[in-house]
Amino acid sequence: MLNIKSTLLLSVIALTACGGGGGGGGGDSEPPVTTSPVQTDDNTSTTPALPTTPATSYASGGKLDGYTYTTPDGREYVMRGGGVFVSGVRNEILVRADNTRVTSTSWCCGSMSYTTFGTWTNYDTDKHEVFYTGEATATASVPTQGSASYTGTALRGTERGDASFNVDFASKTISGTLTPVEADNFGSEVAMQGKISNGGFSGDAQSGGEKGTFIGHFMGPAAEELAGVAQFTDTSKNTAFGATKQ
Repeated sequence: MLNIKSTLLLSVIALTACGGGGGGGGGDSEPPVTTSPVQTDDNTSTTPALPTTPATSYASGGKLDGYTYTTPDGREYVMRGGGVFVSGVRNEILVRADNTRVTSTSWCCGSMSYTTFGTWTNYDTDKHEVFYTGEATATASVPTQGSASYTGTALRGTERGDASFNVDFASKTISGTLTPVEADNFGSEVAMQGKISNGGFSGDAQSGGEKGTFIGHFMGPAAEELAGVAQFTDTSKNTAFGATKQ
């Protein structure tokens, strides 16, 4: 017998009204969208080829339709909407009767106005998928002068880390780090260096001596937020992230 455990690392707040500041009402009020289950080969563990143009939303495994994520094994999660506002990290963990984990789906953060990102893990095959989605910034609305810092959250499996980015809009460059929160099970830090193009960004990533890639997009009307993923051949290092302009 399989059971589902649902946990929140921070809090869940029931919404009683829509609207208000920050532009978040649009994302949380989006009606649920039903998608068909997606089947993938759990025996593969190579890094998927990233889009040549930064994608407004992206999933290395499974499928995104707005704020609805369908996992590789066909389970569907509506990450925003339905009258519930998740301000922390939501973990949905499928366990056996002996409490061993089968799969987990985690996503974050309702406290961001335009962005949702997360992970899916199969513990039997040690396969780790990552995804992000949101209200993407139009290319013409991304600043072309000045610089900014963004801070937020990283997710690796069900473990949370800190995300920090420096963006130079004039030179179209971005650098960032994803770091463990204290002494937890997040694993090695992720360091990233990349270029901005077409409303998003992409470049090289490194974690624990392994080279990988990262991709993401600015979110919100004027790049108030950003979201993305870092991917590696060793998928246990795959990490999703989101951050807010400071």
